[in-house]
This record gives sequence, C-alpha cells and structure tokens, in this order.
Amino acid sequence: MKVFRLVFAASLAASMIKPIFAEVAEVVEVNLEPTTIRDIGGVTKFNRSQYITLHESFGSGDLTEEDLLYIENELEAEYGRDGGLISWMANDIPADSKNPDMPDVSKIKALFDKRFYENGSDIRLNPENMRNVILCTHPEKMHGHKNNTSYEWGPRSAEATAEYFAHLLKYGFTDKNRPRAIEVYNEPFVKAKKIPTSIEEMSEQHKVVAKRVKELNADVMVGGYSAAWVEFESGNWNNWNNWQKKFMDIAGQDMDFWSYHIYDGVNVMGTPRARTGSNSEAIMDIIDTYSHIKFGVAKPIMITEYGKIPAGNMSTMPYSEERSAGMLYSALGQLMTFMDHPDRLIRTVPFILGKASWTYGMANDYVPGDANPYLLWRRLADGKSYVKTDLMKFYYFWKGVKGEWRLSASSNPDVRVHMLVDNKRVNVIMMNLDNTSKKVALNGLNKVKTHAVTLRSLTTNVKKPILAEQTLQAMPESYDLGAGEIVMFQLDMKNALPVKRKIKEHRVYATSYLQDIKGNQDINFTFKSVPTGQGSAKLRLSPARELGKQPLPSKVLINGTPLVLPNNWAGDDQKGRKMFYGMVELNIPMEALNETSVVSLSYPDDGGKIASAVLQINREER
Repeated sequence: MKVFRLVFAASLAASMIKPIFAEVAEVVEVNLEPTTIRDIGGVTKFNRSQYITLHESFGSGDLTEEDLLYIENELEAEYGRDGGLISWMANDIPADSKNPDMPDVSKIKALFDKRFYENGSDIRLNPENMRNVILCTHPEKMHGHKNNTSYEWGPRSAEATAEYFAHLLKYGFTDKNRPRAIEVYNEPFVKAKKIPTSIEEMSEQHKVVAKRVKELNADVMVGGYSAAWVEFESGNWNNWNNWQKKFMDIAGQDMDFWSYHIYDGVNVMGTPRARTGSNSEAIMDIIDTYSHIKFGVAKPIMITEYGKIPAGNMSTMPYSEERSAGMLYSALGQLMTFMDHPDRLIRTVPFILGKASWTYGMANDYVPGDANPYLLWRRLADGKSYVKTDLMKFYYFWKGVKGEWRLSASSNPDVRVHMLVDNKRVNVIMMNLDNTSKKVALNGLNKVKTHAVTLRSLTTNVKKPILAEQTLQAMPESYDLGAGEIVMFQLDMKNALPVKRKIKEHRVYATSYLQDIKGNQDINFTFKSVPTGQGSAKLRLSPARELGKQPLPSKVLINGTPLVLPNNWAGDDQKGRKMFYGMVELNIPMEALNETSVVSLSYPDDGGKIASAVLQINREER
C-alpha cells in the first residue's frame, strides 16, 4: 500500500493528491515558512557534529582504516564518545617512585606517542575526529578509594584520579586534537554500592577532577554525572533529590555541563517504559530549571547515550530485523525532539557501536553467529566475516543533510517537523511518534519553485525497517505519515530563497519548581525578564501524577488570561509507569505576557507535583 501511494503521488499533480486520504479523520496541519529563519537561542544552523554521531572514537582498535573511512565518508557520521581509552592507557602507567599512591605522569606522553602517533594510521589522529570525542571512564576502575587495586597506584584517592586525567589530556594530545569534553565517570551512581562508595564521595570526586583538569587544560569542559537512571519521580522524587539534585548541589559549581543517558526500555534500573516524547522533554526541563535556580544559568547538557534497550540488553543474541526497527524508532524519535534544542544540547550520542569486538566475550554462553544488538557491523558464525546491520539506516537517512533552521510547526505534538534550507535546497523532515498513521497537510510551500523533489523515507513500526528514496513530480499538498515513519522531502529550487524575517526562541525559567498539587488550590509560577513583542509563545508544563488521576490541570492562567488545555502530548500515554511524568505545551497569546508573568493553575484533587514550568517565547526579530 505504501509503494502504491508513493508511485501514485509521483504521477499526479500536487493538488490532486489530497482527496486520496479523505478517510483519515484527523488532519495534522504542518505549517512551513521557508523564508523565516528559526533562531534557537542564538543557533541558526544545523550542526551534524552535534547530532549525527555514534558511540565510537578514533581509538577503537577493532575498526580498520577502511571501516573508519566508511563511517566518515559514506555514513557521514562523527565519532561521539570513548569509554575505554582512559582506563586502557592507565594499565601501563606505573606508580610514582617518590609517591606510590600517585601515577607517574611523566610516562604519559611517551606511551601515548607509541600507541598512537608511531603505530596508528593518520586517520586515527585526524584532529577533526578527535576534538569532538567525549572522553569518559569506568568508576569501577577509576574511582579513587583506599581499597582500589585496579592499577599499581590505585587510584586510592580523588587526587590520584585527577592527576592522571589532567596529565593524560595535557600530554597525550595536542592543542589541535585534544578532546574538548570529559565526563568524569560513566553511569557511576548505579555502581556505587558495588565499588563500594557513596553518592556524596562520587560527587566530591567530580569536583576534584574538574578543578585539576581545567588547571592544566583550560579548553576542556568537564561534566557529569552521566546518569544511567533518570527516573526522577521514582520513590516520591527520591531519585531526583538523592542523585541528580545532590550531585548538582555538591559538584555543580565546577561542572561545565550536565550529562545523562535516556532510553526506551530499561536502563540498569526501573521498569520497562518509553521515554521518547514528553518524558524526555520533562527530564531536560527540570534539570534546566533547577540549574537556573541554583546557578543563575541553565548549564548546557550532553546526552551521551540514547536509543532503546531491547530484551537481553548487552547480551549476544540472534539478529532480528524487527528488533532493529524498534531501536531505529527510538533513536530517530528522540533525535527529532533533541533537534529542537541545539542551544541546550551540546552533543547527543546514540548508543550505536561499530564492531565492538569486546561485546562477544561478555557472556559465557556465546553462540557463534549471535551478536550484540547495538552494532553497525555484526560478526558471522565463522568468527571472521562481518555484515552490516539495519542500524546503518539511521545514518543513511541523514546523509547529506545540512542547512539553516527555518520556521516550522505541527498542530500535533506526535508529528515532529524540522525544516532546513541549504542554499538552493529545502529539506522538510517529519516523523510520526504515534502508533497510528496521520494525514499531514503541508502548508506554506506552494510558492517555492522547484525543479526536482525527492522523497526519502524510513519505516520503523514494521517487521523490517525499509529505507526508500524516489523522485516525485511535485511537492504534495498532503502526506499519509505512517506509524513510526520518518520522511524527508528534498526540494531543489531554481533560485535561493530570500530571507524575510527571523524568529528567535527564548527560554524563561520559573523561580520555583517541584510544587505539590493540592485539590482546588492555586499553584503559581513566577517568570522574570520575559521577552514581549510580536511572535508566539508556549508554556512548557511538566506535571507528574499517578496514573488514573487527571494528568493536566483543570485550569491554567497566565497573568489572568486562561489558556486552552491540550488533549495530546508527544509520545505515548506512559502506561506501565506508576506515574505520568511528561512535558505538555500550552499556547499563550503574546498579548497576555508581561515582563514579570505569573502562571496560575489548579487541579480538582490532591496528589503529585508540577515538576517544572518553562516559557518559550518565539519573538519576531528583524
């Protein structure tokens, strides 16, 4: 049916396509303004290094030069994160003869030169590849405590860890290729009891490491805590208070960015659930809000792992096209929401690995031919041959995509939309996060004169993911967007479009957060220094309520003006959770805003919290 639809669309004039889908009840209005620049907090251009990444780095010894060239040139992907280099290099660093509890950092440069500069191929040391890689390491090996015997020198203190990190970055790299960001540990808090240590000690070590690293490497950002379990509402917000908030309170002043991992499925702890959509937005907003309250600024974020954790997680298993399709849905769906925040998210890295030969030895019951589900290349039963997996399609879909953000909007939060203009090409990207198809009306392109239109599509809610591309005779006025489908219309124009105006997005954070809900009592949020003028505005409201209770307030007002309550939000209904926790957008009339604005809302019954409230002002700035 899909093929017939596309062939049919390609053979008709655009104005004749609409009636085909008359049987679909809901029509999602997608409004496109290709001559209006979308300035997202000062960012106007799509940065592939920020988004089109994989969880690999220059130091992956199981990737051949041919593999590395394929990643760079064919997939056009950027190396995202390295979790092994720091601990791997430490194996050959002896203790300082004058102080056995400290590493002999004088050996670092010679060791690094021998491992990389003398024996490595040039591609492994391409400064452009290395500069953006996020370094991190394993707390089981690198958390400093008196009983640590991972290396000759421990580390038996936070200072030993810090000295090694700082000198490795200083003398293992040059100013041109030094990685610009380091997470102190990978997912440390879920491993604290095993080490054993405490959340407080781990947070304090982040401070010690950050200070020493930046003393020797002023150009390196240090962040954390690389959270594995961002179920903040768990245990009546104990997860938030005892992990994320505590980390920010102890180490936050010395952190340049916050980092966490977000998956559909289960990541280390918790119960199965989807985070794609409203939940992932709520997680970002509460971190931003508390950061702003605590430090006067919403420090930027790195999402250093994301996607979907399938049944079996990191185990080797028979290959499944359907499983890969589900993983593509989560990675693409989350990316489409992350792309709304290039000013807030320094880098996002899907947990997609290269060949990762280390994964084959993680379990004793390995069956030849089985493989880890996160790989781009999986090893066959002969133990030598590799074949590509369907996860390659994540990168094929985004191949060649670049450009300047232009204004776009969808009437349904499940239909995500972005528009990029690259000289004489317009890219319109849409994805349906819902499990039912949507008829999408495409408005605003009727005056764009094109000489070619290409449609690229990738299906994910299927037994086998299908990536397709074909030429259309004209840009359609509407499109039937399948469940979990992502599409890109590429319009090649005869002439570059003129820029007529700019809309700049501003975020304003409330002065309070995590307010208790009490029946028929007003909850108020105050916002200061609110931009006013021409444009549009939204309230990003993140309620957290037990399932079965009314998720949204009965009424919401801003400066006394009532707002229309939506009946939908991005992503699923969060069944399987104990609590609904998600960000829901409410439209605000610009004339209702004041420089100091107050949002007031109420529920009919007790229970739950409003985790955060954020204003997004999209102001016209010529």
